[in-house]
Amino acid sequence: MSHNFLWRANFHFFINSIDQDLAKQIQEKGCPECGNKLHQANYPRSPIGMFPQFRDQYDERLSFCCDTCRKRLTPPSVRFFGRRWYPAPLFIFISALMRGVSEYALAKIKRHFGISVSETTWKRWQRWWRESFMETLFWKQNKGLVPQALETKRSFPRAFLDIFQGTIEEKMCFLLKFLSPLSCRVLQVF
Repeated sequence: MSHNFLWRANFHFFINSIDQDLAKQIQEKGCPECGNKLHQANYPRSPIGMFPQFRDQYDERLSFCCDTCRKRLTPPSVRFFGRRWYPAPLFIFISALMRGVSEYALAKIKRHFGISVSETTWKRWQRWWRESFMETLFWKQNKGLVPQALETKRSFPRAFLDIFQGTIEEKMCFLLKFLSPLSCRVLQVF
């Protein structure tokens, strides 16, 4: 699996535009509580591991605030995966590479991405995919799409990548959009 797309500016601009589109759709619907207008209320983010030349694409999370009831609404995102410190493309791609924690694997991540993912972090990610993820309403609604993952015990990001067609970059974009409801606590724990 090639990670070269993560070094291309057009990939980061494209997923930023997907986030803008997702946010626009949410804003047009208005406040889910009272139906009134939503105002832009973005908040700063400083994710770990993003390449310096693309950091400006990840410096804020799109969010809204109702002009009447003041309820905050954060739309789904393909750039951020919930409250994780790592940007979604890195979190998903590194998770897809997981086949177990080893010094070799951690060194490979360091060499390819220029970041150090600790063994503790990697194990926490694995635990999340194997345990917490499987308790989400999202997984319960979509597990029929990847039955081979259950049979072969494949890692879920890798199994999800396999259901999409195209280059690894295209598959990643599809997967990020597919998983975006999990990025804002929609369809989290059932």
